[in-house]
Amino acid sequence: MSVEKSARVTSKGQVTIPKPIRERLGIDEGTTVTFEIHNDGTVTVSPEKDSWELLKEIQQTPRKTDKSVSELLSESKRAWSKYD
Repeated sequence: MSVEKSARVTSKGQVTIPKPIRERLGIDEGTTVTFEIHNDGTVTVSPEKDSWELLKEIQQTPRKTDKSVSELLSESKRAWSKYD
C-alpha cells in the first residue's frame, strides 16, 4: 500500500514529515533520517538504523565458509594472542 502526503518547506529549509509517513517508517522523535537523491530526481527518505539493529542484521545473516568452527576458533586465538 502506497502512502503519499505533501509538506511545505519553511524559510529555514525544514519540512515536517506527515504523521502517516512517520508511522509507516517507524520514525519517532530523535530518529535520524537519511535522504537519498536518485538519478531520476526522486528522493528517498528512510530512518537510519541504529548500531543495535545493524548488529542484529549481521548476526542473522548466514555466512558461507569452508572452515570448521574449530579452525575459526584456532585462527581467532592466534590473532588475539598477539595482544597478550
